[in-house]
Amino acid sequence: MKVINITERAKKEIRRIFSQRNIVSTLKNDPELTEIVDNFAFDETLGVSDEGPVKETTRILCIMASTMAQYSKNEFKMYVDAALNVGVKPSDIREVVYQAVPYLGYSSVLCFIQIMNEVFANNDIRTPLHDHATVTRENRREEGRKIMDEVFGKEYMDLMIAECPKGQEHIIEYLEGYCFGDFYTRRGLTLQLRELMTFCFLASMGGCDSQMLAHAKGNKRVGTSKQEMVGAVTAMLPYIGFPRALNALNAINDAYGE
Repeated sequence: MKVINITERAKKEIRRIFSQRNIVSTLKNDPELTEIVDNFAFDETLGVSDEGPVKETTRILCIMASTMAQYSKNEFKMYVDAALNVGVKPSDIREVVYQAVPYLGYSSVLCFIQIMNEVFANNDIRTPLHDHATVTRENRREEGRKIMDEVFGKEYMDLMIAECPKGQEHIIEYLEGYCFGDFYTRRGLTLQLRELMTFCFLASMGGCDSQMLAHAKGNKRVGTSKQEMVGAVTAMLPYIGFPRALNALNAINDAYGE
């Protein structure tokens, strides 16, 4: 039988960020694949991340976001656990999961909310957590539109409204009130981190090129550097594959003018 050669750095990283009870191992039945993937995900790609501006907590949240967009329940559970282990606050984990709702849909996210709460319970974290809402039913559209103007630019939003096909105006109202009003206004995550998480959802879903480009530009507008964006894609690469990662890099290069 082949001797498995997982690098010391990869072994150390796996032991450091994952609780033993949540590690899903393919070592016994698929040792060659385990060696390839572990060395890539927990050593090789980290070499790039170490040199860039992406914080470890952000990197873990990017990967966690990607697992939701791909409906990967086991990996999501592992990365909620990992996020807690590297010091991410439970409320921040919850906010990333909530942020996914308008992009992935409630029916897709509901199972991840349940898994998240199970991991919280296993770590003696009591739920429900504190409320983070900042808007009311009366001002949610107004506050959501303010954030859309900040992320996309007022001229872009005015043009979107002016060119909206007749009979579809309610979709823009939903974007203002529901997507941006109810979710982007919540406390906990910065606007910059929310936009980065949104980009991670879209990049991991695939088939969202126009929305991904818009949110790559949005990330630029709210202050995320190109290096941070590339670092996020690099972190997700072992989990989303090269086609989606390359599409994400194309959107980033277009948004940042290269």
